[in-house]
Amino acid sequence: MEKLRKEKIYSDAIQLWGRRAQLEMAQEEATELALAVRKFISDGDNPQRYFDLAGEIADVEIMIEQIKFMLPSIGQYIETKKEEKLVRLEKRIADKTFES
Repeated sequence: MEKLRKEKIYSDAIQLWGRRAQLEMAQEEATELALAVRKFISDGDNPQRYFDLAGEIADVEIMIEQIKFMLPSIGQYIETKKEEKLVRLEKRIADKTFES
């Protein structure tokens, strides 16, 4: 979907339901993703769990995009944090340790 169309949808959703409601929806979708991951771990051979997981990931990605739309300057901080966390992960892999 083109960027302008997505941004229009995000803008309309925020206007209709409000910023707080959309942030609360992001929280709810993140919880649903956590539950879908748990079910996938428990029953990963079930094709339905695979599709459920994909749907929940899509929901969370949409909500993350809405948060970035609502808070445009947060993107730079997200990228900085991702870089820090990837460096930390790389070090943990090199050290063969799960500890941070």
